Amino acid sequence: MKKPCTYIIIVLTALLAACTDYRLESAAKELTRAEEALSESDYALAMNIAASALDLPQTDSTVCARLYDIIAMGHRSAGNSAAELSFAQQAAEWAPNDSLVRQELTLSAINAGRHDLAMQQLELMDSTDEFRLHKLPLPAMSTGQTELAREVLEYLHTNNLWMEVSQMAMLAELYHTEGMYDKARSVIDGIDPTQLSDPDDLRAMLRYYDLTGNSTLSMATARQLSSVLESRLADASAQEIYSRLYEIEHSARSERQTHDHNRIVLLWLCVTLLLLAGGMVTWWLLYRQASERRRLLQKQNDLLMLSIESRRMMSDLFSERNRTIELMGNLMIDASVSDKGGTKHISSTLADEIDRFRSAEVIEEIGRTLNECFDNVIMRLERDVPTLSKAEKILTLYSASGLSARVICLLTSQTPSAVYAQKHRIRKKIQASEASTSDQQQYLDLL
Repeated sequence: MKKPCTYIIIVLTALLAACTDYRLESAAKELTRAEEALSESDYALAMNIAASALDLPQTDSTVCARLYDIIAMGHRSAGNSAAELSFAQQAAEWAPNDSLVRQELTLSAINAGRHDLAMQQLELMDSTDEFRLHKLPLPAMSTGQTELAREVLEYLHTNNLWMEVSQMAMLAELYHTEGMYDKARSVIDGIDPTQLSDPDDLRAMLRYYDLTGNSTLSMATARQLSSVLESRLADASAQEIYSRLYEIEHSARSERQTHDHNRIVLLWLCVTLLLLAGGMVTWWLLYRQASERRRLLQKQNDLLMLSIESRRMMSDLFSERNRTIELMGNLMIDASVSDKGGTKHISSTLADEIDRFRSAEVIEEIGRTLNECFDNVIMRLERDVPTLSKAEKILTLYSASGLSARVICLLTSQTPSAVYAQKHRIRKKIQASEASTSDQQQYLDLL
């Protein structure tokens, strides 16, 4: 039964392992795949890989934050600023002190119009950080910190650092508001609004031209802004991201459904095998119990037959030797009962035989014979029941040699009631001993 059970255990282990969704790819490996897709501008694939990687056990907070950032970038490319900000905030929860994560959250906050949140992140950065210098002006202006925005913009312009057109237009707007018209014109000198393609740059230039009252350039900028927005609306690139993402998700969903179906089939198979295994184990246990009961009954029967055989062997062993004393002893007892003087007819030979049976040599010979034939039974009796008296040992030897109670009474000079009482005491001592059950039964068989 051991081999089938072993095979069943092996099969069940393999099936349970198959049912368990063991995914060997670590989150770090999935992040590498997502970044590769991102570098190829495949935002849909990058978002799907990152979203799947988030289901894996997360141990590295930086890796997890980067996965959320990749999903945020995908939404940014599609123009979904609300979802972009949500994922960027989750990334910041995993790695609040990571500079790259903070930058992504700042960009997402600006895109979503949450300039207060953007200012909170920018204030945590170093004042000389280039990213901070370029992204601070718009949130500062939106939150009413005009002086701070002007200070940063002037620093960028004075040091000939790269500036976005929207930042130049913002600085020019500040100069014009303060009456520095020449400086305002010098900042945006050479910018042709009809060549711009960024809606933020065009909106900033339009605000400036509206402020200065330049209707010609304002109208030209407005036309360019409308053209850019129409072209972007007609461009299917943003919709393509979600279309591709839907296709990838649909494929992944189909794979998951197939996987779940296979898991259900395997689960039912495991349950069936477990029930079969449970039935086999139950049958095996019941079979073992029945076999054990049969074995115990057979053992008891064997012990009984052994006891009977032992008695027969003892009877055969001593029958010839004790025939004379048994016969003459019974005659002497019968004569004494019928005729008080009948004992005088007992021959001297019988008297000599009685004396011989009472002698220590015959008693020792009986004990030696029993030890030789029955595995030192008398020696073990004396060892296991040390409380037996000398008279009790002699009575046990006489009984084991097959002598009748009448003859034993003659040899021990006791009444029958005394002999029976002594046998009862011997049985009690044997049963109270620490000998095994089988040994106790063998000792009792001597009586």
